[in-house]
Amino acid sequence: MRSQQRRIQEQIAAFAWLQAWGTNVAAIGQTKVLSSRKKQQQEGEKLQLIGNAMQAIANAAQAELTARLRSSASSKKVNDMMVAGNLLQSLGNSLEVIAGDGS
Repeated sequence: MRSQQRRIQEQIAAFAWLQAWGTNVAAIGQTKVLSSRKKQQQEGEKLQLIGNAMQAIANAAQAELTARLRSSASSKKVNDMMVAGNLLQSLGNSLEVIAGDGS
């Protein structure tokens, strides 16, 4: 069981990196949106969508994996709050993608 928990923790870490990468992609996109050139603005909007989608996927995966650790968690309440937090972040980023896609 410990090796399975370790694999899950490693997957959570990998998705944390994906989330961080998505944050950086979205930030680069936001910076490009500030450009006075239309082409740069359009590229920035696409990067924002990609970055937010990456974050949404990563947060959803982290929520699922964290939920799998509930049975072995030292505090089930803390574990449940972490799952809820990841789901809220995923929802927020998903909404940004939906809103950005409609503009």
